[in-house]
Amino acid sequence: MDSQEPKPDRKLVFAPLGADMFGDDILLFEHGLLLGLQTAVEAAGGFSYADVHEALGGAGKQNQPVPPLTEGEVYALAERAGCDALIDGLLHCERDAETGALALVTVSLRVFFPATGTFAAPDSLTFTAFDPNTRPETLELDYDLWIALQYRLGVSLLDTLGVNVPWSFTADTLQVTPSWPAYTAFLKGKRLARTPETKLGYYEQAIQRDPDFFLALYNSAMLYKTQTDYATMRKRLSRAVSVTDDPKDLGESYFELGLASIYLGDPKTARNFWERALEYAPENPSLYVNMAGTYEQEENWQEAIRLNEEALQRAPDNHKALVSLGRLHAMFGRLDQAIPLYERALELSPDDALRHSVLGGCYLADGRSEEARAQFQLAVNLDPDGDPGRYAAQELANLGPAKSAGGEEEKETKKKRWGLF
Repeated sequence: MDSQEPKPDRKLVFAPLGADMFGDDILLFEHGLLLGLQTAVEAAGGFSYADVHEALGGAGKQNQPVPPLTEGEVYALAERAGCDALIDGLLHCERDAETGALALVTVSLRVFFPATGTFAAPDSLTFTAFDPNTRPETLELDYDLWIALQYRLGVSLLDTLGVNVPWSFTADTLQVTPSWPAYTAFLKGKRLARTPETKLGYYEQAIQRDPDFFLALYNSAMLYKTQTDYATMRKRLSRAVSVTDDPKDLGESYFELGLASIYLGDPKTARNFWERALEYAPENPSLYVNMAGTYEQEENWQEAIRLNEEALQRAPDNHKALVSLGRLHAMFGRLDQAIPLYERALELSPDDALRHSVLGGCYLADGRSEEARAQFQLAVNLDPDGDPGRYAAQELANLGPAKSAGGEEEKETKKKRWGLF
């Protein structure tokens, strides 16, 4: 069967936006918006576009207000261009009374579809994050909120064109809520606030404005985590997983729900959450290690070993899995399996005093006293006042002075002491 001809791209024309004020800053603002909209169209695919901004006098915004195109002008331009849609609109601007700098711009887009002779109006959005102390001829604005505005307008345009927003089209990997006021509150908390309390206040504002705003729910949960309010953390995350279908978001949220449950002393619920997380992030080794820990608490040793091995299959150098599996093997006297795991863990984290003391205990139990001595000495050097260093110092005292070269071979029987794990 002959392959189908590829569908031609839909042709868009970006016309200049009207503006009720003039100045270089307004022209720069419009240029930035058009760039953001064109980026959205490129990300969506299936479109070609032309920018007739300069040809139709958009640069006039430097010197005088430029009214939006009349409907007659839109009809004529669209017919001349032979396009599937024409995008224009209006910038309503306000300036700071003292400095003359831009203080507010409301962006109202308009889309004309020549095939049906109809107009559509995407959401109007108001941008207020300018620096009021800048000169009128410059454009000083909060970069993150500016990118967010471009992104939100792009999403609104694609929605009007009947196109799904591609996953690849993101603004700093931030999810845009349908509520622009909620989004601005969220970004102020994420980018501008300096203290956790102020950040949390902005996130709470965002959630009040849009209760289904995933990122505000998730980020506030992480702040409650830092404040050790694990009950509120878990409630917020439970709400967050109910309002998103993004696999990455779900995997991370269920992972954190498991941690919150552990902090609340509920390991079985934690394991249930981590099993849900595996549905979305099966390659995350931390999930296997954490679930193994819950089985250890239940003394289900075989399942704990299996899950740690699963973690190492996915991430052979996962430090937590190495030491957890090493501990389990050492508990059952399988030193031939425990020792290589601890050795690899110390290759990855050579300043880990605890693991040096543990490896020393394993060497000692395996009859390798001089290797044990070296590990104990490292533990003492790294942490002389902590538990690892004190344990290692006691073992060094028990071992006595090091044997001189060529001395009598040690005949000490193997000890079943593992020390600190």
